[in-house]
Amino acid sequence: MTEQLLKEAKKFQKKRHWNHAAACYRQYLSESERTVQAEVYADYARSLRINSETNKALDVLNEGKRLYPDHERILLEFHNLYDFLGNWEDTVGIARQLIKLNPQTADYHFRLGRSYSFLKKHQLAKKSYQTALEFKHGCSFQNLVKKIQQGFVKDAARIKTTYIFIDGKNNYGAFIHEYGDRKFFTKISNYTNAQIGAGREESFYQKVRVRSPQLHSLTPAYIDSQIIDNVSYLTIELVKSTAVTSDSAVWVIDAAQKIASAVPYQELVTQYPPPKYVFQFKKGRAISVVHFFSRIHEEPYNEKLFAALELIMKQNRYPGAVRHLMKRLQSAIMDNQLYQKIKPEKHYSLLHGDFAFQNLLFDEESQCVKVIDWSSYTVGPHFIDLARYFTSLLTPYSEIERLYTAKQKLSTIEHIFFLYALTLFYFQKMGPKSRASKISDYILPAIEDLEFLVLQKKLNQEGDEMTDISKQLAERDLQIQQLEQRNMILNKEKEYLRMELSTLQSSKSWKITRPLRLFTESRTKK
Repeated sequence: MTEQLLKEAKKFQKKRHWNHAAACYRQYLSESERTVQAEVYADYARSLRINSETNKALDVLNEGKRLYPDHERILLEFHNLYDFLGNWEDTVGIARQLIKLNPQTADYHFRLGRSYSFLKKHQLAKKSYQTALEFKHGCSFQNLVKKIQQGFVKDAARIKTTYIFIDGKNNYGAFIHEYGDRKFFTKISNYTNAQIGAGREESFYQKVRVRSPQLHSLTPAYIDSQIIDNVSYLTIELVKSTAVTSDSAVWVIDAAQKIASAVPYQELVTQYPPPKYVFQFKKGRAISVVHFFSRIHEEPYNEKLFAALELIMKQNRYPGAVRHLMKRLQSAIMDNQLYQKIKPEKHYSLLHGDFAFQNLLFDEESQCVKVIDWSSYTVGPHFIDLARYFTSLLTPYSEIERLYTAKQKLSTIEHIFFLYALTLFYFQKMGPKSRASKISDYILPAIEDLEFLVLQKKLNQEGDEMTDISKQLAERDLQIQQLEQRNMILNKEKEYLRMELSTLQSSKSWKITRPLRLFTESRTKK
């Protein structure tokens, strides 16, 4: 009976029915009379992690580690869990343990490099990636460089190549090549298959970009691509550019709209469909929002999104004001079944998928925006890329109104779902302190406008059945309710800031710097 439970669990995992898989593993652990294998603990924890039950996953792994202190499968799942949670110091410790057990395993050095990357320890990340690449390919770094150079130039003696660190969860650094008066950029990434990550970016340059001339002016020229030992080396033209800022909004909006209209919807879904996403709402990961919005017209994906959101807030003890606002968002969308109003053939388009300011460059020569890193391109509501862009810069909501929503002709349902996405991107972008002290500048006004738009849509649907006075009363009721709730949230913000000030004033550093502050104040008065 117990062995049958394991077989059932593995079947459910293959079908991505993580709840059912976890239930089978739980029953197996409670009923098994034999010593449970380490792999069972790892697989059980994986099912719980993917289902966002991270506290339970940690308990399972700790039990497994007690029985198998140095088992690689358990340590790997610990690393996956801490990566999921964004606990980067912990991932460093686990990666070091794995390297100690197996020093020449390239994957463990890649994991260490990724952890350093998120901790902003770029030199350590670069060193780890270099070591990993040498182990991965079984050759010196110098020979690897020559192999890449030979992919796009005949005379490798004339080319100068420099290895640099670059951000990105699946990136292993990059090469900058100088060849006469031309420069090229080779991005080094993990390659899984043609549907995701580096493989998807390669397909964008070799298929989507070729098919749509409209994308040529928005993207660097494609030069070469090599897949060596499941590592991608994608070489593109290096654009002479400056960073995009909030002042570049006009050009960025234009670029996003050109991307959205570059390929017809039917062609997208038949020839370049989205990958099969796991649909996890990971804390702090904006790409989670994009994945869910690729199916946001379907009820189950909205339900799963809000369930994951609630679990994250509960497990991480989010401020009450934030949880209250997310409940209001959920009520506005789910109680009115607004996802039914989103029609993919009308509202969906090509999306870049990670339209953050880091992936946007202002080309000095052509005076337009160039968009890089197409590994996450997908299909979804055409306004999602811009919601991602504004929140990547943590643009205050009032500025987004001025720059975008007040000027663009979004339909009511498009406007509602733009604000829905914007709120979730804000939630992912803002740290705990920002969520507690700045929600009145970001999340709160977005949700208030969303609620007003939802009410307007309901009133318009009822049409002549309601008198003008009834409509005015409904709007007034909502305004009163929102003012009461705004007052509550502002008081919570005030409370939080007072608590932060009190903590600061009682800290050791505040007491030590008191003489300096008094001296500065006396000089200012003079």
